Amino acid sequence: MEWNIKARSEVCQVTGRPFVEDEVFYTMLTETKEGLVRQDLCEAAWTERNDNIRPLSFWKSTFKATPPPEPETVDRTDAESELRRLVDSENESDRKVSFLLAAMLERKRILRAQDRLVVGGVRKVIYVHATTNETFVVEEPEIKLSELDQLKADLEASTSRIFARRDGEDAGAVVPASGSG
Repeated sequence: MEWNIKARSEVCQVTGRPFVEDEVFYTMLTETKEGLVRQDLCEAAWTERNDNIRPLSFWKSTFKATPPPEPETVDRTDAESELRRLVDSENESDRKVSFLLAAMLERKRILRAQDRLVVGGVRKVIYVHATTNETFVVEEPEIKLSELDQLKADLEASTSRIFARRDGEDAGAVVPASGSG
């Protein structure tokens, strides 16, 4: 069974009417051939629903508008373009930078890690683009703590044009604080 449950809807999925602030609504999860399906219903739609449909789970909530997204520190399109450019590079530093870009794009839910495998003794991560379904094969390099400062400098040097600095922010903030991935 597939467990890919989407986020809360901004509208009643039966009536199509947008929810308003502090409106009571119901969420139900039902099982279909495709997996679990989430539906968000206004009170009227919940009351009038077919009682033969037995949800696996349901709950009552109060609608709060989704806050606006925080400003991006990285232009996604440019980060994706840079990843495309770097992913086939033979340069070890570029391979490490491409791994960090892929991890950043995964965190932004632009890329999904589909699989991890070892090919010829080299660890690879298979990513799929969430929108275009493009496949990216990215080497998963060994990154030592002692390399982080140099890697941060390499990341800034090779991708400086894609990092938009906001006042008081460091463009290299995407470098992880731990050793290897």
